[in-house]
Order: sequence, then structure tokens, then C-alpha cells
Amino acid sequence: MSSWASGYVSDIEYLPGLYVEQAPGHMVLACLLNGMAPPDLSGAFTYCELGCGQGVTANVVAAANPSAHVVAVDFNPAHIARARASAKAAGLTNVEFLELSFEEMLDPQKAALPDFDVVTLHGVWSWISPEHRDAITAFLARRVKPGGLVSVSYNSMPGWTAMLPLQRLLIEHAALSHGRSDTQILQSLDFAEKLLGAGSGVLGSATLFEQLRHGSAKHAGDDRSVYLAHEYLNANWKPLYHMDTARQLAQAKLNYVGSATLTENFPDLMFNPAQREMLASVPAGAFRETLRDYLVSRPFRRDIYVRGARPLADAERDAQLRGFGLALSVPATDTKTSIDVPAGKAQLEERHYRPVFDALTIRPHTLGELVDLPALRDQADRPSMVELAGILVGTAQALPLPYGLTGTADRAALELNRLAVREVAEKRAKTASVAAPLTGSGLTLNTMEALVYDALANGVAAEFAPLLAYVEARMADNAVPLMRDGQPIESADAMQAAIRESVQWCIDRRLAFWQQTLMI
Repeated sequence: MSSWASGYVSDIEYLPGLYVEQAPGHMVLACLLNGMAPPDLSGAFTYCELGCGQGVTANVVAAANPSAHVVAVDFNPAHIARARASAKAAGLTNVEFLELSFEEMLDPQKAALPDFDVVTLHGVWSWISPEHRDAITAFLARRVKPGGLVSVSYNSMPGWTAMLPLQRLLIEHAALSHGRSDTQILQSLDFAEKLLGAGSGVLGSATLFEQLRHGSAKHAGDDRSVYLAHEYLNANWKPLYHMDTARQLAQAKLNYVGSATLTENFPDLMFNPAQREMLASVPAGAFRETLRDYLVSRPFRRDIYVRGARPLADAERDAQLRGFGLALSVPATDTKTSIDVPAGKAQLEERHYRPVFDALTIRPHTLGELVDLPALRDQADRPSMVELAGILVGTAQALPLPYGLTGTADRAALELNRLAVREVAEKRAKTASVAAPLTGSGLTLNTMEALVYDALANGVAAEFAPLLAYVEARMADNAVPLMRDGQPIESADAMQAAIRESVQWCIDRRLAFWQQTLMI
């Protein structure tokens, strides 16, 4: 690690990724679900991301919110160079990337920064030293506008308790060698697994090591070692209790609002009756919120704060929610009314939710339109707008449309998307993070979705035969692997069948959604 990195992994770049919970509209929705007044972001607003990595989220936010002024900060010059290049290539003029440390952000001679309506930081809070957290807190106190929002996501306690011995072992063993961090982490993981085999009882299980090595499709293959290095080899790695974070951020006059993981804001979904009774016995505040993490293990938190809490009356909250839109983000056949939650399995009322899914299958609707559907409006027990938005967005069945149902796609947004899918077509990436302007946010396309989008962006007709020919040509050398059930497809016949199936699936189940959200 470089001396300027202060113990942070800097010899390899952090993986690119889009974190939709940091989208301004998503944060506004979290406020409304918890009965707190959000800032008005319907016009021009300022947005800042601290520790922006390669700038994927910041660029998508800028592209999907052309009236916003986006500032993204990172201390790694490779990250900033890559992010600036992406923004320039897309023609984005409302985003700037600054190479600054957290301390340098406080120096007006190094950074002439505006005040911000929204500030976000993903992960870094629990990867940095206490001195850097102090600098961030001072920055938030100075630069977040009254009524502004802050999103802080971080590794949390006590959910990480079982992993503490392993993380300490990995970082200490890695320090014995001088290779790159992604090589060190694999060597250290091998050592830890041998220690487990020798009888260590504090390092988890063979299943855990299998999960660490292979993870999810998002961080598989070569990317896996990069992810593990950044997750486990930062010198100041320290999962934090919510109450400690809340107390520190209170120094910046920030009040905790709720979770950006929207379903976590519904106690009936998170806790059984005995747990809810225990929580009710403790006064509301940071200690009670931390107790929730004792009852339901949450190794990662996505906290939303507001600088100056302004509780809303139910009528005021509902008035703002009525114009909030939802777009169905899954095919109609994949909608579900039975959902797995920490408290067990929640069953949504078919008579309430099926008409909502049917309406959203046709087109996006505002929450006001949904609760006024003929099948719902005369039912005394119909779901509230809070429930509809929280459950559907929280279970990833819908995307929020914070500015209503109409909008336009900025040319730079479409160019950013075209360049993102082109990287997949040219086999430089496996996924593409794209802007969906009507949502004020974006989403990540898998390999096949990106290839179909690339075809459409290059003028190929939205018909099966020409799209199939285009995609097959891009995959002729099999350099872009397709996966099924977590395993690469190796048979030529199976590969051809998978390609045909995927192209038809995109036509039937993605094309309309892309058009509705102004992605294309």
C-alpha cells in the first residue's frame, strides 16, 4: 500500500459498481416512508459522493438528473482519472471529480465546494481511521444544507462478530508478503483455510470459505480477489455499531431517519411479536435501533440521516407520495406476493397487490393512481401508499419515479448508456451500469441485456431475427461467458439455445421497461 493511502488498499482499483440506494430519489422515498420531510429535489440541487471509486454511481446520478450539480471525491488518482474520462466521453457537464483526501475537503484553498442537498458515502465509513471519520463529520457539519440528506452505508456490529478473527488473520498474514493486494488476499485465504483444517474452531466453516472464494455472480472470477482485498485488507477496517455512528454524526446535527433498505423500515416484516415487544420496552433512539441489529443480524447497514429533522403529518406525507411514481422492474410473471423476510414469510394480499401488478404491467403509475384503482379504492383495508412503495421498491419489484411519470432523456444519459454496454460488447466488462432518467437513478444490465441494448443503440431493429444475429456475432468466439445456475455454459448447442432464449426474453420482458424509464 502507498504511504498516501493511510492504510487503505490503493495498489488495485476498487471494482466499479452502481449503488441505487444512493440515488437521490431513493433517499427521498426513505424519508417519506419514515414520516420525515425530505429536501425538495424537483428542480436544481447539489449532490456529493465521498469515496466515489471509479465514479459509476456519480456518473449515473448526473446523467439521470441533468438539473443536478454532482461533485464526487476520491483520494485515488486512478479512480478520478477513470471517472473523468467516462464523464467526458459521455458529454456529461454537470459532474466534477476531485482528487482529495477527506482532510483536504476541509481546506477551502484546495476545494471550493458548494453546500449540498445530498451527500452519500458507500462502505468507506467502516474502512477508514477515526481521524478520517472525524474529517467527514466536520465536512458534513459545514457542507450539508439545513434539511439536507446524508446516506452512510457501512459494515456493522454485532453482525460481523463471527468474522473478526478471520479478518485479523487475513490482514496480518498478508502483511508478511509484498505482492499485490489481490494476490496477498488469496495467499492469506489459503493459509486460513489450512488453519481451519488443522482444527481451528474460530474461523467459521468450509462452507464459509467456499462463499468467500466464489461469492456471487457480481464479484466472481478475477474480480473476486479484488473485492476481497478491498473488503478485508484495509488497515483501519472496523465494523461499527449504529449507536456509535449516530452519536458521531449528531455532532454534525444529523438525525437518523431510517434505512435505505426499505423493507427494514417495517417492524412487522423484520421482527416477531416477542422481539417487537422487547424493542417497545426501550425508548426510541440510537440504542433501540442498535438493539434491532442484535435481534436480526445485519452485517451491513444503509443509514439515512437528515440535517434537521422535520416530522411530517400523515396528510403532508401522503400528499407528497401521491405524485411519486412506480415502474414495474420485473416481468409480470416474476411478481410475487409471498416474500421472505427476517420475521418469516410475509404474504401480501392477492386481492390488493395483484391489481397493482396488473396496472404496472401496462405502464408506470403514481402511488395516487394505484391506491385509487377500482379494485382498491373502496376497500377499507387497502394498503397505504407507504406500504405499496416500501414493499414493492424494497423487494426490487419496482423502481421509484420521484419526479412523476413524465420526463426526457438527456443526450448525455443515452451516450453514457451506449458506452457502458459497448464495454460488454467489446468484452471489457461483464455487466453495464446504465442511467434510467425517469427514475433519477439507474440499473445494472447483465451480459445478455447489455448486448441486446447495444444492438438497439446501434440501430438494430427491435425484432428477434436481427437482434439474434447481432448478439451471436458478438459472442462468436465465446469470449463472453454465459452462466446458468452459477456454472458457465460449455456446450455449443446449450450456448446457442441460451442466446436465443435470452434475446427473446429481453424483447418480451425488458424492452418496454427500458422505453418507459427513458433508458433508450
